[in-house]
Amino acid sequence: MSDFSDFLFHAAWWMLAVAAGGGVVAFVVGSRRLDKKLQRLGIALVLVAGVVAGLRLIFPTDREKMEKRSRELVKAADAQDWNSLRVLLDADTSVSYKSHLLAAGKDNIVRAVQAEWNRYTVKSVHIIGLESEQTETLITVSLEIYSTQDFTEGRPALTSWQLDYQESGDQWILEKITLVRVGQTNGDDYSF
Repeated sequence: MSDFSDFLFHAAWWMLAVAAGGGVVAFVVGSRRLDKKLQRLGIALVLVAGVVAGLRLIFPTDREKMEKRSRELVKAADAQDWNSLRVLLDADTSVSYKSHLLAAGKDNIVRAVQAEWNRYTVKSVHIIGLESEQTETLITVSLEIYSTQDFTEGRPALTSWQLDYQESGDQWILEKITLVRVGQTNGDDYSF
């Protein structure tokens, strides 16, 4: 995806708010100075920000759809809604460290998540950071997860995950979920 189309269709909400705010300020200053050009500039900025925001809401990009799906996966795990989690996974999804496989297939993954959830008595899971990148037919969503559990005596545990979505025809398949880091420990060096 080109930088311009990435900017246009994946513009940060704060950037749109700043553009709209700048437009309002330009319009107000133009009104006080009776400067029609500055007023028009202000109106144009607000309209452009509104159009881009509307496009993002009405026509989400594939990248935004995969970000939403990633959030839904974490939400399903947090709610211990194993049926929703199973639906969000694909038949051939795998979970791994960087170098070796932990579980493959949606049913095996759900069983493994349930077992680890019970083993560590997880209380809650929240996303504190999310970034995504698209290269051709691959969308990678990186998540920073904050969890509380009895195993850590209620202290927060931070983990980093990478979700790889591969384009297959007209749909996106969650191909691989990788544990990148647990706390300060590399995922490969961590043992459950």
